[in-house]
Amino acid sequence: MTTAASTDGHDPEDDMPLAELDARARADAALRRIRAGADPTREAFDLANTMNDEAVGRISGAVRRWFRRR
Repeated sequence: MTTAASTDGHDPEDDMPLAELDARARADAALRRIRAGADPTREAFDLANTMNDEAVGRISGAVRRWFRRR
């Protein structure tokens, strides 16, 4: 998909915190930043941390809901 933002080499997702993007948008934004010269290790670390935080949040929410039903 080509938009005005992506034709000038800058996507709005590049400026957003990773936690505000869905998984696909996060990965795409990280790849764009790497192609633009960002540190691949740092991008991978940030991406993994964000996804891990979400998974922990979902699991802890499920456990809390389960205990509330008991």
